[in-house]
Amino acid sequence: AAAAELIAELGWGRVTTRAVAERAGLPHGSVSYHFRGKQDLLIESAMHAFQTALPTDHFQSLNSVTDHLGLIEAEIGDYESIDPVLSRLMLETMREAERDDRLRQQMGVLMGEYRELMIRTVRADQAAGAVFDSASAVGIATLLAAVGDGLLLHALLDPDLDIHAAIHALRVLLQRTN
Repeated sequence: AAAAELIAELGWGRVTTRAVAERAGLPHGSVSYHFRGKQDLLIESAMHAFQTALPTDHFQSLNSVTDHLGLIEAEIGDYESIDPVLSRLMLETMREAERDDRLRQQMGVLMGEYRELMIRTVRADQAAGAVFDSASAVGIATLLAAVGDGLLLHALLDPDLDIHAAIHALRVLLQRTN
C-alpha cells in the first residue's frame, strides 16, 4: 500500500525503497529482504492494488452488460467518486508498462481476465436478446473495457464531464433493435 501511494504521488521512477520503508514504518532492510529490487516491489504493489480495487469475483457477480455499465458509472460517474490514488497509480502503471515487458505481460493477463468475464456477459445478453448480436461479443467487450478507461481519462481531465449521459448513450447503442 505504501509503494502504491508513493507511485501515485511521485511517479514510478521517483519512488525509492527507502521511501517505501519509511512510509510503511518498516526498516529499510525488511523491504530489501522481501523484494529482489525496487522494480519487483513496485510491480507487485501495483498489481495488488488493482486486484484489490477491482477483484475478479466482483466482476463475476455482474450479470449483464447493464451491470458492467453501472459499475463504470458508479466508479467514475462523479469526479468526487474517483479514487485519486488509484487513478494516478493506474496511469503511472500503464506508462511504466510501455517500458517494462514483465509489467505489460502481468497487466495484460489481468485485463484479459476482466475482458473474458465481460465477453461471457455480452454473449449471455446477446443470447437473451438484450444486446445486439450483429457484432462479436469479443469486440463489444473490448469496446466496453476501452470505454471505461477512456471515460476515466476524460473525467480526470474534465471534472464537469457528464459521464451519466455517455453511459446512457452507450446503453442505447447496445440495445437490440428489431
